[in-house]
Amino acid sequence: MNQWISVNDQLPETRKRVLVSFITSSGKRWATCAEYIAPRTVPEDEYMDEQYTDGGEYDEENDCYWTTSGWYEFNYEPETNWRLGEEVTHWMPLPKAPEATE
Repeated sequence: MNQWISVNDQLPETRKRVLVSFITSSGKRWATCAEYIAPRTVPEDEYMDEQYTDGGEYDEENDCYWTTSGWYEFNYEPETNWRLGEEVTHWMPLPKAPEATE
């Protein structure tokens, strides 16, 4: 298994699914699968369902809104990406999926 990487040392590539760790508001450490979105890298209309947008940064030159940078919990429904409210402290690449058996 890979080692945890501090977000202070390195961030994953934009939109790469990784395992993240954070401390909840109740003080418990938690982990979930998430993606990091770097500033001004993903147009909001390509990543967010219009009813869940948070009005990211408008870019007049490109006439688009950028997805607000931060961590988004991975969801099976591709248009519904929930921004994590807690501060992510560490991340690691996901392990390889198990081999398919017949």
